Amino acid sequence: MALLQMLARACFTVMCFIQNLLPCIKGRIPEPGRWLHALLDVIHRGENKLFKLESLTDFYHTYGLFRFENKVYIFDPKLTQTVINKLEKGAGDYLENSPLKDTFLGSSSRSPEIRRAIAALFRKSTLEERGGLIIADVDNMCNKIGLEAKEGHVINITDWSLRMAMDVVGHMLLQLDLFAIEGKQEALLECLMTILHRCYALGEITSDSEEFKQANETLQKETTTILEKALQKEDKSTDTRFVIKLHEACGFEQARDNMKLFLMAGSETTASTIPVFCYLMATYARVQDELRQEADENMAALRADPALTLPKMESVLREVLRVYPIAPFISRQTTQQLVVGDVTIGANTDIKAFTWGIHRSSTQWDQSKEFVPFRFLNSGEKSASAMYIPFGAGSRICIGQHLAMLELKLACAIMLNRFKFCKVSETPELRFVTDWAHAVVHPDKDMFFKLEAR
Repeated sequence: MALLQMLARACFTVMCFIQNLLPCIKGRIPEPGRWLHALLDVIHRGENKLFKLESLTDFYHTYGLFRFENKVYIFDPKLTQTVINKLEKGAGDYLENSPLKDTFLGSSSRSPEIRRAIAALFRKSTLEERGGLIIADVDNMCNKIGLEAKEGHVINITDWSLRMAMDVVGHMLLQLDLFAIEGKQEALLECLMTILHRCYALGEITSDSEEFKQANETLQKETTTILEKALQKEDKSTDTRFVIKLHEACGFEQARDNMKLFLMAGSETTASTIPVFCYLMATYARVQDELRQEADENMAALRADPALTLPKMESVLREVLRVYPIAPFISRQTTQQLVVGDVTIGANTDIKAFTWGIHRSSTQWDQSKEFVPFRFLNSGEKSASAMYIPFGAGSRICIGQHLAMLELKLACAIMLNRFKFCKVSETPELRFVTDWAHAVVHPDKDMFFKLEAR
C-alpha cells in the first residue's frame, strides 16, 4: 500500500503540473472526474476527507474554486470575500438535528436580538478587564495537573483543557462556578463528548440513535439546571449579568439553547487548540524554550495585566490557527443565482468558503503546509497580505474570537511557565477529525504528555 500511495502521489504531482499549465475555462466550476477521485482515494486512504479537499485546492488553484459532492468550495481570496459578504449562512439544513439548531448560530438573521444583547460582554476590552478570572481557572487546572504529574502519571491535556475551558465559560459568561475542574460536571462533559465527538466528528453513532437522544436529553436537563441557578443568583453588581440579558432578550428556552452554544463552542474550541499547541511544543523543543523564556520574563506583568502583549506566544498561536484552523470552512447558501467574478452559481447551492484550503495555500503563504512558529512575528509582505480567517469573516464572524485568543494566550503562557511538555509512548500522532455539521476540526484522539514541573 505504501508503494501504491507513493506512485499515486507522483501521478498527482504530474497531473497538478499539467493542470496548472492549462488555461482556465472562463465561467467554469471544475469538478474532479472518476480518475482523479480514484487517485485521491489512494493517496488519502484512511484520512480525513479534509485532506482530499486540500489536494483539490492545490489541483484547481488557478480556478480558485471547485465542485465536490454537490457543494462548491471557494478558496480564492477575492471570491471568498465576495461570497462571505453577499450571502447568508445556510444553517437551516446542516444544523437540523443539532442541539444548536435554535441558537443564534442557526439564525438566518444578520443581527439577531441575542447577538445585540450580548455584544458588550464580548468586547475585547471588557474581556481583558476580567482576564483575572481566566488566570484563576488556569492556575486551578495547573495545580491539579501538577499533583498528577508528581505522582508519575501521564497527563490527558485534552480532558483537562476541556474542564478548564468549561469553568472559564462559567465564570466569564455566566458568572457561575461550574466546578468542572473539580469533577462536578461529569454528566455534562460526557453528553458533550457523545454529541460532538462520537456522533458528529467520529460518526460512531447517528443523530437518531438512542445514545444520541439520551445525551441530548441530559444536555437539556443539565443546561436547564445551570440556567435556573444562574437566574436565581443574587446580583452583587450594578451591571446586569450576561445571563440576565440573555434571558430578557429571548426568554428561558432560547436562553437555555444559546447557553448550550456557549458551553459547547466556548469549551470545544479551546479544548481542541490547546492539545495541538502542546503537541507542537513537545515536538519543537527550541520553540517551547523560547516561549517559556518569554512567559517567565513577563509572568508577573501578565498576571497584573492580562491584556499584556506576548509577541512570540501570539505569533505561535496565530500560526497554530493558520496551519490547523479549528473552523475549516464557512458555510453559505445561495437563494438565487449569484455571479461571482466570471462564475455563475445557481440558486440553492451550498457554498463552503474553504478556510483550511485558504490557510494552507501555496499561493497565499510560503511553506504553506508547514508549522513556521514565528511567521507572524515579523510578517513579511506575503504573510501580511494573505487572507487569514480562523474565526470566520463578515457580519457573522465568531463573536467569541477575543475570548478564545485571550484564553489561549493566558493558558499557554501559564502552562509553559509551570511545566515542560514531553512526548511519551501514550502520545498519539497528530491526526484530525471533522465535525462537518458544526464546522469544527480537532484531534481524533485525546492528547497525553509527560509534564515536568519547574
